[in-house]
Amino acid sequence: MRPRSRNDEEKLERRNSILDAARKTILSKGYEKTTMDDIARAAKLSRGLLYVYFKDKDDIQMGLAVKAGEALYQRMKAAVDVAHSGIDALKGIGEAYYQFYRQDHEHFQCLCMRMGMINPSLDRNTDSCTLREMMAEEDKIMGLMSSCVERGLQDGTINPDKVDNPLQTAMFMRGSLHGVIMLQDTTGSSLFDRTELDREELILYAMRFALEELRA
Repeated sequence: MRPRSRNDEEKLERRNSILDAARKTILSKGYEKTTMDDIARAAKLSRGLLYVYFKDKDDIQMGLAVKAGEALYQRMKAAVDVAHSGIDALKGIGEAYYQFYRQDHEHFQCLCMRMGMINPSLDRNTDSCTLREMMAEEDKIMGLMSSCVERGLQDGTINPDKVDNPLQTAMFMRGSLHGVIMLQDTTGSSLFDRTELDREELILYAMRFALEELRA
């Protein structure tokens, strides 16, 4: 792999500055109401130059999902690196995901936005560099989670009778936690405002329940 040239570094810096401007604009105005002109103004660029870096608004949103995925992966990897067993690694990943939601909410919102979109760019006949980057980031995250399940099977902390496929188990764990997080969010169920049900305790309960179901 050749080293990055100064020109490559400048292009990457410009691309990242566009994504930073786009993230703030889209989260402020909403995806549908945000135009390429809005993003160009926020990034202090001409609209024409914006198209040098991104094909369209959907391409920019995929770029935001890539950056969000990178941030999430780094948190998860840090938790896994200090875990003593497979089940502890999964616990660390769950805690990292929850803290990602709490502490890096803008990136979390970008991931949620991508999950909720009916995405023409995911058509099998469509291809773009940003789409490939987004799918690669998703593969990294799910690969890390799946490896933790495999680690738990190998070290005896996860019950093999509970796992048909490590990736399936990892996807279930992520989907379950994400669903509970969205349910307790202020934009989720209003039941939390009408009862004494505690938002954070629900998250902790969900993680404990899932882990105990897997534990050997």
